[in-house]
Amino acid sequence: MKRGLERKLVMAGAVWNLFTALVTIFGYYGWFNDQVNRVIVGESSDMQIVSTSLATNVSRVILAFGLFMFVMSIINFLVVVHLKDGQIQKRITTWLIIWMVIQIVSMDIIGFLLYLFAFIFYKAKNKAIILEQKSQTIQA
Repeated sequence: MKRGLERKLVMAGAVWNLFTALVTIFGYYGWFNDQVNRVIVGESSDMQIVSTSLATNVSRVILAFGLFMFVMSIINFLVVVHLKDGQIQKRITTWLIIWMVIQIVSMDIIGFLLYLFAFIFYKAKNKAIILEQKSQTIQA
């Protein structure tokens, strides 16, 4: 059985993750730093130190999340490349489950739905492959 639909869905998910990573790194990270700098200007010196420290930590989390999503999107591109037709790959199923959990925890509903549909179609085709293999062994 061909895995074309699953490839397209995981590829769409990887592209979506790449897009969100780039927006997070180049858009949100810079915007957040600009907003913090505007707010800190009018505060007392003690409050500026605390605010700067907090803002730096939050900025690092934003950047780390963006980099994490970027790396994971590249891994998902590699998953698409290694998806084999007519075979049941248990690691793909495990990866899709793990990645769906990460998507829902990060509140990325679009990414979650893309990987959920890929998972559903992957499992359905796995069932069809198993039934096809059973029918071939019965005929033999």
